[in-house]
Amino acid sequence: MKFMPMRNKPLRAIAEWISIVNDSGSAFYDRLNEIYGDNEAARTEAAKMCLRTLEEFSRIFGDDRPVMVIRSTGRVNLLGTHIDHRGGAVNSVAIKQIWAVVQGRGDDRVLVKNIESEQFQDEEFCISQCLPNGKNIQDWEAWCCDEFEKRQGNKSITWSNYVRSAVLYFQHLNTADDGTFTAPLQGMNMMFYGNVPRAAGLSSSSSIVMLAAEAVMQLNGIEMTPIEVVEHCGYAEWYVGTRGGCGDHAAIKFGRLNKVSHIEAFPMSVQNVLFPSNYKIVLANSLVEAKKQAGARNIFNNRVAAYEFGLMMICKNFPQYAVKLEHLHDVNCENLGIDEAQIYRMIKSLPISVNRSDIMGILPEQQEEINHVFRSHDEPEEGYKIRQVCLYGVAECVRSGMAVASLQSGDMETFGQLISKSHDGDRVTKLADGKRVPVDNCYFDERIDSLIDDLESAVPERIEQARLWRQGGGYNVSIPELDILVDIALSTDGVIGAGLVGAGMGGSIAIIVESKCVQQLINNLAERYHLPRKLPIRAQVASPVFGLGTICL
Repeated sequence: MKFMPMRNKPLRAIAEWISIVNDSGSAFYDRLNEIYGDNEAARTEAAKMCLRTLEEFSRIFGDDRPVMVIRSTGRVNLLGTHIDHRGGAVNSVAIKQIWAVVQGRGDDRVLVKNIESEQFQDEEFCISQCLPNGKNIQDWEAWCCDEFEKRQGNKSITWSNYVRSAVLYFQHLNTADDGTFTAPLQGMNMMFYGNVPRAAGLSSSSSIVMLAAEAVMQLNGIEMTPIEVVEHCGYAEWYVGTRGGCGDHAAIKFGRLNKVSHIEAFPMSVQNVLFPSNYKIVLANSLVEAKKQAGARNIFNNRVAAYEFGLMMICKNFPQYAVKLEHLHDVNCENLGIDEAQIYRMIKSLPISVNRSDIMGILPEQQEEINHVFRSHDEPEEGYKIRQVCLYGVAECVRSGMAVASLQSGDMETFGQLISKSHDGDRVTKLADGKRVPVDNCYFDERIDSLIDDLESAVPERIEQARLWRQGGGYNVSIPELDILVDIALSTDGVIGAGLVGAGMGGSIAIIVESKCVQQLINNLAERYHLPRKLPIRAQVASPVFGLGTICL
C-alpha cells in the first residue's frame, strides 16, 4: 500500500461544487455523459441527486473546508450466483447510483449522515475506539465474528457498519503488531444519498463499503490497484457478519457503460463484454426485503459452510485430485483432466445431509478448521445439505464461465437458459398442473446414477440433457414470491431467461427480454404479481452504467 501526496486529491469548496453542478455546460456534465451515455433521464436524475447532497452537506457542516464528491453504484449479477467466494466468475452490470460528499476532519471521528434521515439515522464512531488497544488484529475473520456477537441487539449501530467495515479494515492494514497506527487515518464527515433499492439483492450495502473505501483512499492519499481495492473490500465486509466474496465489489468498481463485466477470481481478472442493444435487462422487485441479519445471515453462512465441508470431503474421498483442489471452482473437467461423469461420481460421494457431529466424524483430522467455520452461523436444524449445495456450486461455475462466449457470439438463447437454470437451483417452489408446489432439489444416488448413464449412453439427446451446466443443484435461497416472478416472466413473449439476484431470501429478479417486449413484460408483472397483492409496481429497465469513482474535474 502506497501513500500519495495530498496535492493529488480532488478537493473543492462546497460553493464551487454547487456552482459547477448548476452549470449545465460544465465539465461535470461531460463526466455524466461518460457515466450514463445517451440516457438523458439518468443524467438529469444524477445531477439533481448530487446537487441535493452538496446542498444538504453545506447546510449541516458549512462550507469553510474543501470536500470531495464520490459516486458509487449498485449491481445486478446476471450469472455466477453464490460462487465468487469459491473462485467462480460473476457476470454483472453496474446500475443506478449512490452519491457521497466527504470532508476530512482533524481527528479520527467518522460521522455519517443520509439525506433520507428518517430511514438512516445519523451515526458516528471513532476509529481508535473500535479497534483493539495495544495489539493488531491477527485473524480478521475471527475478530469480525467476535465483534458481530458483541453488537447483536444494539439497534444504534445499523447502516454505518458498512462504512465501519471499510474504514476499520484499512486502518487495520496500517497498524503495527503493538497496536500503533503506522498511518493514522483521518476521520470524515460524510453525507450520503442514493437510489439503489435497499434489501433488494442489488448490493446497496457493498456500494457503501466501496464508497467508504474510496473516500479513505482519496482522503489519506492511499494508492492501490483497482483489483487490490476490490479484494480488500471483500474481506472488509466480513465485519457486518456475512462471509462473502468480492464479486459484488468488483462489479461496482469495474462497471462500464452498456457492458457486462465478466470477473474471474483467484487471481482476479476482468473482461468487459458489450450487452446487445436489442435486449434489455428488467429488474422486478418482490418487495420482500432481503436482509442480511439474524436468520438470513445464518442461511447465507451455512451454505458457504456446506461448500467448505464438501470440498474437504472431496479431497479426502479423491486424494488423487486433492493437490489441484484449492477452491470449489477447481472441481471441473479441464483442471482435473476428467469427464463430467467423474464429476458426478465426486458429487455422489458427498453426504445428502449431515449435522455437525457427523461432519466431525467424517473429517476428524480437520476439527480446528471446521470449528472455525462453525463460528459464523448457528447449526441448521435440517442439517447441512452438502451434496446438493456443492452440485449447485460446481454447475454454476461452469455456467458462469460460458457467459462470455454466449454474449460475444450473440447466442442470447443460451445466455438466457444459463440464467434460468441457475435459478432452478435456488427454487423452493414451481408450477405443477396450475398449482404451486414445493421443489425437491435433493440429488439421491439414483438421480446421479441416471445422469451418469445418460452421459455414457452415446445418445446425443440424453447426453445433452445430462450436461453439468443444465443441473440446478440445490442452493435453495429463493422464496415463493421470487419463483412466482420468474415464472410470470418466463411465460411472457420475448423473455429468454430470468433468475434471482443477490443472496436471495427476498429482493429482486433479473429478466433478459427482447427490447420490443419490455412493456408487455412490465404489464404482466404488474397485473399478475404487484397489483393483486396491492403492492406498488416495481419493475423497470436496468441500464448498465459506469461504476465507482471520485468526481475529478
